[in-house]
Amino acid sequence: MPGKTTSVNLAIRHDPDQIKNLLLVLEHARADAWLRRDIRALEALMAPDSLEINYFGRFSRDDLLLRFFPRMMLHTFTIEDPVLFPAGEGTAALTYVCYEELTVDARKIKGTFTVSALYRWNGKQWKPALWQITPYQGP
Repeated sequence: MPGKTTSVNLAIRHDPDQIKNLLLVLEHARADAWLRRDIRALEALMAPDSLEINYFGRFSRDDLLLRFFPRMMLHTFTIEDPVLFPAGEGTAALTYVCYEELTVDARKIKGTFTVSALYRWNGKQWKPALWQITPYQGP
């Protein structure tokens, strides 16, 4: 039935380990979409009102897909030391350290960064509301 919450959905939404693992799968899928240059896969992973904040600015979903995606080529992306922060019913944040190598407008960039990804449960799946990457400052 449409809109019906199943026990599987409840378990995923309320078990921190399952939520963390699922959000990690989504983060890997996001990186994979960038690596493969698959704009449709990236679009499917994003909420309609999602935002990304990165070195180059603040981007709405449309800005990211239409303006930034054509300019950026991701070459390497790792995820290390993920930590989940449940933030109430239907909201969770995943933070991690990443190493990435990318090219934007022919400018090569590489380094270690901290990612903070805020996810919301939309009744069917987790979607990122805010994805932010900043230079890593160390422990």
